[in-house]
Amino acid sequence: MIREEARKACERLVRADAAMNSVEEAEELSRKKSELRDLVAKVTALAERRCMLRQGGIQLSQPPDVKKAKESCRMILARFTESPKAATLKDKQRWTKLTESLTELNTVEDTLQRQDWKGYYGTKLFGGVSPEQREQTILMTLPENRDALTLYKSLYKRMSLHRATVPSTAVELEEVQECSRQLSGIRFVENKDVPSAVREFFNATSTGSGANLELLTAEVVDWLRSNGMLNHFAVRAR
Repeated sequence: MIREEARKACERLVRADAAMNSVEEAEELSRKKSELRDLVAKVTALAERRCMLRQGGIQLSQPPDVKKAKESCRMILARFTESPKAATLKDKQRWTKLTESLTELNTVEDTLQRQDWKGYYGTKLFGGVSPEQREQTILMTLPENRDALTLYKSLYKRMSLHRATVPSTAVELEEVQECSRQLSGIRFVENKDVPSAVREFFNATSTGSGANLELLTAEVVDWLRSNGMLNHFAVRAR
Protein backbone atom coordinates (compact mmCIF):
# COMPACT_ATOMS: atom_id res chain seq x y z
CA MET A 1 0.00 0.00 0.00
CA ILE A 2 2.70 2.42 0.99
CA ARG A 3 4.81 1.33 -1.98
CA GLU A 4 1.91 1.98 -4.37
CA GLU A 5 1.29 5.43 -2.95
CA ALA A 6 4.97 6.22 -3.23
CA ARG A 7 4.97 5.11 -6.87
CA LYS A 8 1.99 7.32 -7.66
CA ALA A 9 3.57 10.26 -5.90
CA CYS A 10 6.77 9.75 -7.87
CA GLU A 11 4.84 9.70 -11.13
CA ARG A 12 3.05 12.92 -10.20
CA LEU A 13 6.37 14.55 -9.40
CA VAL A 14 7.80 13.47 -12.77
CA ARG A 15 4.77 14.87 -14.62
CA ALA A 16 4.93 18.09 -12.62
CA ASP A 17 8.63 18.44 -13.37
CA ALA A 18 8.01 17.84 -17.09
CA ALA A 19 5.20 20.38 -17.09
CA MET A 20 7.40 22.90 -15.30
CA ASN A 21 10.18 22.35 -17.81
CA SER A 22 7.71 22.79 -20.67
CA VAL A 23 6.47 26.06 -19.22
CA GLU A 24 10.02 27.34 -18.75
CA GLU A 25 10.93 26.28 -22.28
CA ALA A 26 7.86 28.04 -23.70
CA GLU A 27 8.62 31.20 -21.74
CA GLU A 28 12.24 31.22 -22.90
CA LEU A 29 11.25 30.73 -26.53
CA SER A 30 8.66 33.49 -26.17
CA ARG A 31 11.32 35.88 -24.88
CA LYS A 32 13.63 35.00 -27.75
CA LYS A 33 10.80 35.51 -30.25
CA SER A 34 9.99 38.93 -28.82
CA GLU A 35 13.64 40.02 -28.86
CA LEU A 36 14.09 38.90 -32.45
CA ARG A 37 10.81 40.50 -33.53
CA ASP A 38 11.95 43.88 -32.18
CA LEU A 39 15.28 43.66 -34.02
CA VAL A 40 13.62 42.61 -37.27
CA ALA A 41 11.09 45.44 -36.96
CA LYS A 42 13.97 47.94 -36.77
CA VAL A 43 15.65 46.40 -39.82
CA THR A 44 12.38 46.62 -41.75
CA ALA A 45 11.72 50.23 -40.68
CA LEU A 46 15.21 51.33 -41.71
CA ALA A 47 14.94 49.55 -45.05
CA GLU A 48 11.60 51.23 -45.75
CA ARG A 49 12.97 54.62 -44.70
CA ARG A 50 15.98 54.19 -47.00
CA CYS A 51 13.66 53.44 -49.91
CA MET A 52 11.46 56.43 -49.05
CA LEU A 53 14.41 58.83 -48.83
CA ARG A 54 15.85 57.60 -52.12
CA GLN A 55 12.50 58.03 -53.88
CA GLY A 56 12.35 61.54 -52.40
CA GLY A 57 15.51 62.51 -54.27
CA ILE A 58 17.99 62.28 -51.40
CA GLN A 59 21.44 60.94 -52.20
CA LEU A 60 22.27 58.13 -49.79
CA SER A 61 25.50 56.45 -48.74
CA GLN A 62 26.20 52.85 -49.63
CA PRO A 63 24.22 50.64 -47.23
CA PRO A 64 26.14 48.49 -44.73
CA ASP A 65 27.18 44.94 -45.59
CA VAL A 66 24.44 42.48 -44.55
CA LYS A 67 26.42 39.28 -45.16
CA LYS A 68 27.31 38.82 -41.49
CA ALA A 69 23.70 39.22 -40.34
CA LYS A 70 22.36 36.97 -43.11
CA GLU A 71 24.87 34.23 -42.28
CA SER A 72 23.95 34.36 -38.59
CA CYS A 73 20.27 34.08 -39.47
CA ARG A 74 20.88 31.17 -41.85
CA MET A 75 22.98 29.18 -39.40
CA ILE A 76 20.69 29.59 -36.41
CA LEU A 77 17.62 28.75 -38.51
CA ALA A 78 19.23 25.55 -39.76
CA ARG A 79 20.16 24.43 -36.23
CA PHE A 80 16.80 25.35 -34.75
CA THR A 81 14.98 23.46 -37.50
CA GLU A 82 16.94 20.36 -36.54
CA SER A 83 16.35 20.84 -32.81
CA PRO A 84 13.64 23.41 -31.99
CA LYS A 85 14.64 24.15 -28.40
CA ALA A 86 15.80 27.24 -26.55
CA ALA A 87 19.06 25.49 -25.73
CA THR A 88 19.80 25.22 -29.44
CA LEU A 89 19.56 28.97 -29.84
CA LYS A 90 21.92 29.64 -26.94
CA ASP A 91 24.43 26.90 -27.75
CA LYS A 92 27.86 28.13 -28.94
CA GLN A 93 26.71 31.74 -28.47
CA ARG A 94 24.50 31.49 -31.56
CA TRP A 95 21.87 33.81 -30.16
CA THR A 96 24.41 36.35 -28.97
CA LYS A 97 26.08 36.44 -32.37
CA LEU A 98 22.74 36.83 -34.12
CA THR A 99 21.47 39.68 -31.95
CA GLU A 100 24.83 41.47 -32.03
CA SER A 101 25.02 41.31 -35.82
CA LEU A 102 21.46 42.63 -36.22
CA THR A 103 22.02 45.37 -33.64
CA GLU A 104 25.22 46.44 -35.39
CA LEU A 105 23.44 46.48 -38.74
CA ASN A 106 20.66 48.68 -37.36
CA THR A 107 23.10 51.08 -35.70
CA VAL A 108 25.27 51.54 -38.80
CA GLU A 109 22.32 52.00 -41.14
CA ASP A 110 20.57 54.49 -38.85
CA THR A 111 23.80 56.50 -38.49
CA LEU A 112 24.31 56.62 -42.26
CA GLN A 113 20.76 57.79 -42.89
CA ARG A 114 21.05 60.51 -40.25
CA GLN A 115 24.31 61.75 -41.75
CA ASP A 116 22.86 61.76 -45.27
CA TRP A 117 19.77 63.62 -44.11
CA LYS A 118 21.88 66.21 -42.28
CA GLY A 119 23.90 66.79 -45.44
CA TYR A 120 20.76 67.11 -47.56
CA TYR A 121 19.08 69.47 -45.11
CA GLY A 122 22.14 71.69 -44.91
CA THR A 123 22.86 71.92 -48.64
CA LYS A 124 19.62 71.37 -50.57
CA LEU A 125 16.90 72.93 -48.45
CA PHE A 126 16.15 76.54 -47.54
CA GLY A 127 19.11 78.12 -45.78
CA GLY A 128 17.75 81.49 -44.69
CA VAL A 129 18.07 82.94 -41.19
CA SER A 130 15.52 82.59 -38.40
CA PRO A 131 12.38 84.77 -38.43
CA GLU A 132 13.72 86.82 -35.51
CA GLN A 133 16.88 87.68 -37.44
CA ARG A 134 15.03 88.28 -40.69
CA GLU A 135 12.74 90.74 -38.95
CA GLN A 136 15.72 92.99 -38.23
CA THR A 137 16.17 93.83 -41.91
CA ILE A 138 12.63 94.46 -43.12
CA LEU A 139 10.04 97.22 -42.76
CA MET A 140 7.53 95.89 -40.24
CA THR A 141 5.25 98.89 -40.78
CA LEU A 142 4.15 97.40 -44.10
CA PRO A 143 1.18 94.97 -43.90
CA GLU A 144 2.63 92.80 -46.67
CA ASN A 145 5.82 92.37 -44.66
CA ARG A 146 3.88 91.42 -41.53
CA ASP A 147 1.83 88.84 -43.45
CA ALA A 148 4.92 87.47 -45.18
CA LEU A 149 6.77 87.19 -41.86
CA THR A 150 3.86 85.33 -40.25
CA LEU A 151 4.00 82.79 -43.07
CA TYR A 152 7.79 82.70 -42.83
CA LYS A 153 7.61 81.89 -39.12
CA SER A 154 5.11 79.08 -39.63
CA LEU A 155 7.03 77.45 -42.49
CA TYR A 156 10.38 77.88 -40.76
CA LYS A 157 9.09 76.22 -37.57
CA ARG A 158 7.57 73.27 -39.44
CA MET A 159 10.70 72.73 -41.46
CA SER A 160 13.01 73.06 -38.44
CA LEU A 161 11.25 70.15 -36.72
CA HIS A 162 13.24 67.86 -39.00
CA ARG A 163 16.58 69.63 -38.82
CA ALA A 164 17.98 66.77 -36.70
CA THR A 165 15.24 64.19 -37.22
CA VAL A 166 15.00 62.09 -40.36
CA PRO A 167 11.45 62.06 -41.79
CA SER A 168 9.87 58.67 -41.16
CA THR A 169 7.25 58.85 -43.91
CA ALA A 170 6.95 60.18 -47.45
CA VAL A 171 4.32 62.66 -46.21
CA GLU A 172 6.76 64.16 -43.70
CA LEU A 173 9.50 64.39 -46.32
CA GLU A 174 7.19 66.10 -48.81
CA GLU A 175 6.11 68.57 -46.13
CA VAL A 176 9.73 69.54 -45.37
CA GLN A 177 10.51 69.96 -49.06
CA GLU A 178 7.35 71.99 -49.65
CA CYS A 179 8.15 74.25 -46.68
CA SER A 180 11.60 74.81 -48.18
CA ARG A 181 10.13 75.71 -51.58
CA GLN A 182 7.64 78.16 -50.08
CA LEU A 183 10.27 79.79 -47.86
CA SER A 184 12.50 80.29 -50.88
CA GLY A 185 9.68 82.13 -52.62
CA ILE A 186 8.91 84.63 -49.85
CA ARG A 187 10.02 88.18 -50.59
CA PHE A 188 10.15 91.12 -48.18
CA VAL A 189 10.44 94.86 -48.61
CA GLU A 190 13.77 95.56 -46.98
CA ASN A 191 14.45 98.37 -44.52
CA LYS A 192 16.14 101.21 -46.42
CA ASP A 193 18.54 101.67 -43.51
CA VAL A 194 20.02 98.31 -44.42
CA PRO A 195 22.77 98.69 -47.06
CA SER A 196 21.78 97.57 -50.55
CA ALA A 197 24.59 94.98 -50.59
CA VAL A 198 23.17 93.42 -47.43
CA ARG A 199 19.64 93.42 -48.84
CA GLU A 200 20.91 91.70 -51.98
CA PHE A 201 22.74 89.12 -49.83
CA PHE A 202 19.61 88.36 -47.79
CA ASN A 203 17.47 88.02 -50.90
CA ALA A 204 19.97 85.52 -52.29
CA THR A 205 20.16 83.44 -49.10
CA SER A 206 16.40 83.11 -49.19
CA THR A 207 16.52 81.26 -52.50
CA GLY A 208 17.00 77.53 -52.94
CA SER A 209 20.45 77.94 -54.46
CA GLY A 210 21.73 80.29 -51.75
CA ALA A 211 24.00 83.32 -52.05
CA ASN A 212 27.00 83.43 -54.34
CA LEU A 213 30.29 84.10 -52.55
CA GLU A 214 30.69 87.28 -54.59
CA LEU A 215 27.81 88.73 -52.59
CA LEU A 216 29.65 88.23 -49.30
CA THR A 217 31.58 91.49 -49.54
CA ALA A 218 33.51 93.18 -46.74
CA GLU A 219 30.56 95.55 -46.28
CA VAL A 220 28.17 92.64 -45.83
CA VAL A 221 30.51 90.84 -43.43
CA ASP A 222 30.95 93.98 -41.31
CA TRP A 223 27.20 94.57 -41.17
CA LEU A 224 26.48 90.97 -40.18
CA ARG A 225 29.17 91.10 -37.51
CA SER A 226 27.87 94.40 -36.11
CA ASN A 227 24.35 92.97 -35.89
CA GLY A 228 25.42 89.66 -34.30
CA MET A 229 24.39 87.61 -37.33
CA LEU A 230 27.71 86.56 -38.84
CA ASN A 231 27.84 83.17 -37.09
CA HIS A 232 24.44 82.24 -38.48
CA PHE A 233 25.83 81.67 -41.96
CA ALA A 234 28.12 78.92 -43.25
CA VAL A 235 29.79 78.31 -46.61
CA ARG A 236 29.34 74.91 -48.23
CA ALA A 237 30.54 73.51 -51.52
CA ARG A 238 27.84 72.80 -54.09
